[in-house]
Amino acid sequence: MAQLPPSSAPLNDAADPAVGDVAATTAPPQVDRVPFGAWWMLFVLFLLYVLSLLDRQVLSMLVEPIKNDLGLTDVEMGIILGPAFAIFYGLFGWPLGWAADRYPRRWVIYLGVTFWSLAAAASGLARSFWELLMCRIGVGSGEASLTPAAYSLMGDKFPRRRLTTAMSIYQTGSMVGTAAAFAIGGLVIGLASDITANDIPLIGHLEPWQMTLIITGAPGVLLALLVWTFSEPPRRQVKKIEGAPKQNFIRFLKAEWRLLVPMALGFSLMVVLGNSLISWTPTYITREFQWRPEEYGPLLGLASIASGLTMVLKGWIVDWLYARGMRDAHLRFYTWLIIAAIPVAAAAFLIKEPISFFILYAILQVLVVQFVVYVAATIHLVTPSELRAQTIAVFISIFSFIGTGLGPFITATVTDVVLGGPHMLGESLLIVSLVSLPLALLLLRVSIGQVHGAMARQDARDDSDH
Repeated sequence: MAQLPPSSAPLNDAADPAVGDVAATTAPPQVDRVPFGAWWMLFVLFLLYVLSLLDRQVLSMLVEPIKNDLGLTDVEMGIILGPAFAIFYGLFGWPLGWAADRYPRRWVIYLGVTFWSLAAAASGLARSFWELLMCRIGVGSGEASLTPAAYSLMGDKFPRRRLTTAMSIYQTGSMVGTAAAFAIGGLVIGLASDITANDIPLIGHLEPWQMTLIITGAPGVLLALLVWTFSEPPRRQVKKIEGAPKQNFIRFLKAEWRLLVPMALGFSLMVVLGNSLISWTPTYITREFQWRPEEYGPLLGLASIASGLTMVLKGWIVDWLYARGMRDAHLRFYTWLIIAAIPVAAAAFLIKEPISFFILYAILQVLVVQFVVYVAATIHLVTPSELRAQTIAVFISIFSFIGTGLGPFITATVTDVVLGGPHMLGESLLIVSLVSLPLALLLLRVSIGQVHGAMARQDARDDSDH
């Protein structure tokens, strides 16, 4: 195969000494200089990503009042919290990603943010299960517009050697957004509960949960306008090398399925667990400890922040292990975290004391909830550069359909159908934890056995390019 030009180098080429040395000797000194406009664009995208998580997660703090007001069961709430969002988030991700590749990305983001914000605010006007379901479908469909277009914009706005940093900053929006959902959401719920005059002209009486969804959803219509404060960068074209054979995506998946399939299923189980915890823990706290959202919201927010911030330390440990010859360090280190998380999860839902629960829940979040970096790094090491985006897209879809879609629903089903009632939610979360963690551990250990062979094949492909 012909050698790829510098503009086609892998995104985090610093991880490969050979590629890094070539880039260092051929790239001009100003390659790492990032203009203010790029950082401002990143800030806007980060802010919108935080907003998306706020609109996505705040509903989990309103389960009890919504159930009581609309007469819903835990299973119906599980559908609204999980599949209503996740299935359509996954379905619309592909066509909206296609649109971001062909049309102005600012328009794709602007229309998507506006649409999901209107749908999120409209959730506060829902008077039935079906109305709320349709609104949540709208939120999921609209939010699917953001990340594909955001990654595309960052890829064209930032120099190659700074792109990983930019994407890492963007990705922390998930942590900040989840924290905002619990912290800001708890304060808004308290504010809405204190408002006595909640009769809106032409709309009528609104319950506090309805006002909360309107207050948290509506600002997105204005924040969407921020996309017009930065310029649309020209698309970075990759030169085609004469005579270079095309990598076939399906052929690659068939060649590496022994690694990719158990890895996708293992991490999907962790998405099931993570989304079950995020969606149902607020309700568990309300039922078990009788705490109000404004009391537990800031504490859950701190747990989410701790989970995100410790990624820096965990990333440094993985890099240290990898630099010393542990080529499967990314997956192996995460399996160590799973092993540590199993007794923590068991204790969290067996100890019926609120402070102990919050401490154990925060440890559980730190250990296993943030795992995207392990997936992305492993895919980078075993996948040809021209197939990495497609491979990651397949993983995201699997996570969305299996993990995000089924997690809250599975927990609700175990609570209502298997265990027999809402008072058994803690036991349900315990079962989901103690099934998901060992199965994920087993599947990821199977993947570890395939990592060295997959990396050797990728090394051979890299060698044929030089």
